[in-house]
Amino acid sequence: MFVREWMSSPAVTIQARMPAPVALEFMQKHHIRRLPVVESGTLVGIITKSDLESELGRHKGDRSTSKKIIEDVMTPGPYTVSPDDTFESAALLMLKQKISGLPVVKNDTVVGMLTESDVFRAFAAMMGLAEQGPRITMQIPDSEDLLEGVRKRVGRLKIRTLVTLHNPRAKRWEVAVKLRGRMAEMEEAAKK
Repeated sequence: MFVREWMSSPAVTIQARMPAPVALEFMQKHHIRRLPVVESGTLVGIITKSDLESELGRHKGDRSTSKKIIEDVMTPGPYTVSPDDTFESAALLMLKQKISGLPVVKNDTVVGMLTESDVFRAFAAMMGLAEQGPRITMQIPDSEDLLEGVRKRVGRLKIRTLVTLHNPRAKRWEVAVKLRGRMAEMEEAAKK
């Protein structure tokens, strides 16, 4: 899986010289929590709605009187990923750096954003949450080949999704399998 398959695109960006109150109003209106900041088409930073709310909250009275521009409030030089980076490496970067979004850059141009919401969407797809069919769970010891263990337990049943998580302390794999078909068909196939 690659970043290009899960990123939000096309990228919505914001100019570094935009007045902060205008940017906050735009983000609120469009329900956007973070934006890449560009100057002359090049990524120079990232701004979050909470950064703007915090900064503009310091102004007594009307926020629109603030003379701050995005450049004054943004986080410069954000972490980025390429559309060709693996999804897993991007998600791990977000986790390790405790960041909620990554600008996706190709040839010095912002082409998308990978956000926590995109990661949750991918997780739901991997788990087969929207798929029809029964879900079964199993535990397979480290001493057993993982795929052979799954096949031995599901027999000839058709697998729709397969998710594994290694538990090193218990020395086993936790496995969740979503199967194709209805439960009655599964039980009949398992008997054969």
